[in-house]
Amino acid sequence: MTAKLEDLPRVPRGKRLMGKDRESFRESVSNVYESDPDVSIRDIKDVTGRSFGFIRKILIEAGVELRSRGGSNRKPGAMRS
Repeated sequence: MTAKLEDLPRVPRGKRLMGKDRESFRESVSNVYESDPDVSIRDIKDVTGRSFGFIRKILIEAGVELRSRGGSNRKPGAMRS
């Protein structure tokens, strides 16, 4: 079964995730992030209601290799000749 972004649980703001709940959340989030290259940490953040930093921390705890930032790091017209 492929993990899907829309299947991730929404966690109320301020609720602490510990023990089995944290393990389950970490497994779900890491499965979605690893199985779909189009899903970003920001996408997961929006669906679950958790912060970007928390999602990133959970992925690191799970041993997931984070992808590089998408998009360009330069603003249009910023190149010098």
